[in-house]
Amino acid sequence: MLNFGGFLSSNFWTNYRCTSSASIEDLLNNKDCTVDKLLDDDDCLQEFKNYNDKLIKYFDHDKLKTLIDYITVMPHKDDGHNRGRKYPFITGEIFNCEINQILDKFFEAPVRVKEAKTEDKADEDKDDEDEEKEGAERREGDDKAAGEGEDGEAEKEEKPKDEESDKKDESKGAKDENAEEQQEDADDAKTKAAGAKNLEDAEKEDADADQDAKKEAASGEGDAQDKSDK
Repeated sequence: MLNFGGFLSSNFWTNYRCTSSASIEDLLNNKDCTVDKLLDDDDCLQEFKNYNDKLIKYFDHDKLKTLIDYITVMPHKDDGHNRGRKYPFITGEIFNCEINQILDKFFEAPVRVKEAKTEDKADEDKDDEDEEKEGAERREGDDKAAGEGEDGEAEKEEKPKDEESDKKDESKGAKDENAEEQQEDADDAKTKAAGAKNLEDAEKEDADADQDAKKEAASGEGDAQDKSDK
């Protein structure tokens, strides 16, 4: 058998590195670097095949999602030629390179340190705002309680006076009611006495009338007897 010293079975092609593209390096060093700009560069696909570490690390989960959208999402009518044909083709070739660092990211959870810090900061600000609101509510509650205490003392001072006046009014009302009842009883007694007197007068008049009638009858009988004697 021919033996090439393990040349064909070695990791020569995976470890082979050529000079990086200057245009790709400039894009990666620029803050305005985007996925579209990288795909527009003619050296982008070759740099993936050359395992450019800086380029591979640039494609995080969000960037890979953009590449997947180029393959799975249909372009709109207003999209240009690059979005409809060039970007999907280059994206498919990038995945065909079977770069482990890119494929492994499909099975890793995204790490967003900066966003986590901003969320923590937002939570801290929210906690501070809640504490300030609670402090303000406590101060308002204390002021309100103090005001209610002063009002309560004033009400306590006014309450005995009101009770005394109410008692006086009640006693006066009771006296008035008793006087009215006594007056009514006296009026009833007077009416009863007047009725009794009228009754006695009527009975007396009846008795006098009876006596007069008897006298007249007796005198009539006497006159009749005298006439018969004559």
